[in-house]
Parts: sequence; structure tokens; C-alpha cells
Amino acid sequence: MKPCKDIKKIIEFYLKPIFMACILLVATGTFETQAQTLITEDKPAMDTLRKAVDLLYNFQFEKSEATARKIKPKYGSHPGYLLYSGLLSFWKHFPISAKPIEYKNYIKILNIVISQSENLTKKYPKSPEPDFFNLMANLMLGRHQSEDGEYIKAVNSTRKAYGFIKKGFDIKNIYPEYYFTTGLYNYYRVAFPENHPLYKSFTIFFPDGNKAQGIKELEIASQKSVFSKAESLAFLTMISLRDELNIPQALKFATILHENYPLNWLFSMIYGECLLTSKKPDLAEPIFSKLLMRTESSALLSGYYLKGLYEKQKGNPDAAKWAFQKGLMYGKSKDRLSKGYMGLCYNELGKIANDEGKKDWAKKYFGLALDNCSYKKVKEDAEAAGF
Repeated sequence: MKPCKDIKKIIEFYLKPIFMACILLVATGTFETQAQTLITEDKPAMDTLRKAVDLLYNFQFEKSEATARKIKPKYGSHPGYLLYSGLLSFWKHFPISAKPIEYKNYIKILNIVISQSENLTKKYPKSPEPDFFNLMANLMLGRHQSEDGEYIKAVNSTRKAYGFIKKGFDIKNIYPEYYFTTGLYNYYRVAFPENHPLYKSFTIFFPDGNKAQGIKELEIASQKSVFSKAESLAFLTMISLRDELNIPQALKFATILHENYPLNWLFSMIYGECLLTSKKPDLAEPIFSKLLMRTESSALLSGYYLKGLYEKQKGNPDAAKWAFQKGLMYGKSKDRLSKGYMGLCYNELGKIANDEGKKDWAKKYFGLALDNCSYKKVKEDAEAAGF
């Protein structure tokens, strides 16, 4: 393994447990040099923000903006409002990393969020509120620095974030947003070395985790947090689907996610996969049909993957192969979402080739699947086929 890849893997270890892929902001207007007050102690403002965030996650962007605008005069320069604005920008411009202007502004604003959080800490040194925003901004900055190949900067950003994560264990009962980060830490502190034995010795430098406790904390975050509610449900779904292979549990969380945010097509992708994995193809058909009507490459890639699963369950292997291969045509992006679905498409092609006795093709497809993702299901399918 090349040195740069070693550094990237270490960065991924820091980031994966606690990554919430959603704090992005396009710079518009100017900012005050210091936020004036705490937003979490203002119940009407927090209620307004909670409503705006829920509308945002349901892709009702105009209504969300109109709702959040009510608190902008007082909190427009507050890290919490910037966090909301980042969420808005992320979903409106997804995938933002593919849009240079928006992406450049996003990096700029992440640094402003950090500085505004530090200013707020100076004024309220005992409050956990600014630390949370500082934590999230550093995590986002570190994640994208890693993806951009700026590994030294990424390690530095992640190191700063980890200090705030440790604080979160002591204050999560007071500030429920921290249940999200502590839950993911507790879960992945155990799950990551299980799935990546090469880095097991590296984890001895970190406090022990507990997967069951982590899942419990994520459930609390899905009920009590403002910014992390939808993300917690999404992680609970993906943990159940990808790591635990607990399909009934995955479908339970995916159903809640879809019912709360039916207009969010990214959440629909997860819901459709859980339905198909639960052998409910007829319920999934309307989901992937809508995805295939979109123009985003991620939607088309996942839509064809789901269509492939559908055709396979309906006993149409040739139609399934065509769908998986068609999906791969839209998988040119290097983001994790695209690479994950590419890996799943290759995995299914590998299983079909193996069933047809085409061992060379099966070996090639399984290799490509593992190159693109490290899901437990993909590893087990390759091993079961003898590869």
C-alpha cells in the first residue's frame, strides 16, 4: 500500500464514525464578527429552526428558507444558522463537490463557522453549544480535505474535532445533538476494526466503544436532536443494512425516514433497497421508477441497481444484467455514494456470472466490487463464491 493511501485510511478511520455529510454553505452576504447570543436557550428560535430543517430534508427548500428567515435578523451570523444554511446548500446542490463555485464557497464558509464558534466560546466558555458547531465544521473540513488529497490538513482538522467529541460524552444529556457523534463513535469504535483488521492495533489509542450503546444513542438523537435527526435515521438504516445485515431493522428505520421525508430522493434510494432486500419487489418498483426519471447521475446509478435487483427477483437474469451494466455507465464520480453503488452493481454481476459458470468473469466482477466498496455483504458474497 502506498504511503498516501495509508494516511488516507487513517483519516477515514477518524472521520467515518462521525461523519455527517451535510454541513455545506454557499457564501451569501456578510457576517458579523461575533454571534451575540446562544440559540439553544431560545426555544421559539429552536422550534423555528427544527421546522426549517425538517422542511429542508423533505426537499421543500423554498418553504424551509421562508421559515428560517424568521430568525435570521437575530441569528444570521450564529454558527447554528450557518449550519442550517449549510444543510440547505448541500441538498440543493448535491453533489456539491462537483460544482466548483459552490464548493469553493463552501470551504470558505466552513472556516467562518469555525471562527464564529470560537468567538461564541469566548463569550460563553461554559456552554457546549459553540463546541458542537466547531466539531461539525472541522469534521466537514477534514473530510473534504482528505478527498482533495490534502492529508496533512485533514489530519489537523480531524484532531481538533476529536477533542470536542470527547467532551460530548459528558454533556450529551444536556445537549442532545451530541448523541449523534457519541453514538457513531461508540458503534464504529468497535465495528471499524472488525471490518478493517489491518487498523485494529491503531484503535488501542482510543477509548473503548460499544455497538449496542452506539445504536441506542443514535436512536435518541433521531428523536431529540434538531440538526442530526434525519442523519441519525439514515445511519441507523445503513448500519443495519450494511454492517449488521439486520434487514428487518434496516427496513424499520428506512420506513420512518421515508415517511418523514417522502420527497427526499436520496432517502428513497435507501428505502427502495431495503424493500428489495426484504423481498418486497412490487413495493419497490414505484421507488426506482421515480429515480430513473431524474437527471442526477447518483439517482440513475442507484435506480438501475434497484431495477436490477427487481428483475433478478422476478426471475429475469438477462434484464437484471442489463440494468446493472446500465447503472455502471453513471458511476464515473469518485464520491463514496457512487462508488458504493458501483460496488453493489459489480457484486451482483459477479454473482450472476458465478451462477452461470463464468468463473473468470465472476472473479473480475467481484474484484471490481471490492475495489469500490468494503460492505460486509460484498465481502461475504465474494467469499461464498470462492473468491
